[in-house]
Amino acid sequence: MKFKFPFQVTFGDKIPMLDIRVTNKDNGMTTNYRAMLDSGAFANVFHAEIAKVLGIDLSAVKETVPFGGVKKSRQMKGKPYIVELMVMQKGKSHKLDSYIIFSDEISNTGVPLLGRQGFFDQFNEVCFNYKAGKFYLEKA
Repeated sequence: MKFKFPFQVTFGDKIPMLDIRVTNKDNGMTTNYRAMLDSGAFANVFHAEIAKVLGIDLSAVKETVPFGGVKKSRQMKGKPYIVELMVMQKGKSHKLDSYIIFSDEISNTGVPLLGRQGFFDQFNEVCFNYKAGKFYLEKA
């Protein structure tokens, strides 16, 4: 199964954005978000408000994970949690269990970041065709 998406042009730059459905598998709560594929991100990073929308009590999560790169020269922390992500396009979809770092240390006005662990590693191929203005996700 192959998904093809156009880049979103923002401020003259092409950004790989796609719509995803995020589901808390523990209680079935679901929400939709527009997220950015970030090949430089080690893991998926979402603002902690998204966890609240999904009914996830981050105070009950004992583990804290350090991460960086979102804000200049500052290491941040977040709470890891496994959710279900669904990529959808024109009558086809792909569900995957995904590791998310939820953090209130990132901007709540930004978009969720989809990184290598928990998103890229769930597909056989992730391809950015910048000149053509498209990106592809392929799952065998």
